[in-house]
Amino acid sequence: MPEDFVPKPFRCDVAQLDDTTHLRPEGELDISTVDEVERLLKGTLEGGAKRIVVDLRGLTFMDSTGITLLTRYNNAAGRDGYDLALIQGDERIVRLFSLTGLDEYFTFIPG
Repeated sequence: MPEDFVPKPFRCDVAQLDDTTHLRPEGELDISTVDEVERLLKGTLEGGAKRIVVDLRGLTFMDSTGITLLTRYNNAAGRDGYDLALIQGDERIVRLFSLTGLDEYFTFIPG
């Protein structure tokens, strides 16, 4: 398989900047990696986070499990007293939000 088609290993960095927790997943956010991001989101909230930004610029792919995860946490934000915002990813990721009609549903901020 050509090297261009070999997916990079998935990782998700977490950083605290002022009063905001930033999650930056890199690679493919799909059924095989979504549990790791959920674990980090849950841990962040259990740690008392009130503002979370998920930076999607490092993603090369996201499937329905990734968008479902983000939607669940976005739904819970108002109910559970935290803010969730996203930084848009590349064109393929932006298109996913557009095709599903969720581009109007999420709060997107500049990166």
